[in-house]
Amino acid sequence: MMKTYQKAAALLLALALIFALPVPASAAETTEARVPVTLTVVNTVSPISCTVPACLPVSLVDGYVVCANNAAITNTGKTAAIKVTKVDVQAGTFEIGNFDDFTASKNSIALSINGCSTKGAGSLTLVDGAFPAIAAEKNLAIRYKAKVSASEAVTNINAATVIFTIAAVNEKEAA
Repeated sequence: MMKTYQKAAALLLALALIFALPVPASAAETTEARVPVTLTVVNTVSPISCTVPACLPVSLVDGYVVCANNAAITNTGKTAAIKVTKVDVQAGTFEIGNFDDFTASKNSIALSINGCSTKGAGSLTLVDGAFPAIAAEKNLAIRYKAKVSASEAVTNINAATVIFTIAAVNEKEAA
């Protein structure tokens, strides 16, 4: 009798295992679903292509300051306008002085760029109209003046550094 129970238990266990295993189902029909891929492209960056002057030369000849008259920023882009958004003047071997109230101190230079004057080293206050938008394939003249005080003769020194920050102009600003 014990063997009968064992055989019955074994049979039940075998059946339980058979029903517990997954059995692949076969489908009589197939269907397909087409899912569209929607694409959105957002261009948040406008490329900038321009040239700036390689240098802004200043010469002090017999007490007269001479500056270049052909400096320009050129927008070499084909479609978008650009604009100078900041002009920063940093000291080189000379101190940066106040252009409007220049006092001759040892080795100092003061600049006025498109009518925006240095007050010392740092960012210039940009006056209205000094740096208008530059249309594609056009340029903006850089008119600059300098006041210089030098204690000795020097040649080709980096008296100061001018940093132009340039940004793309959106269509609303260009209009």
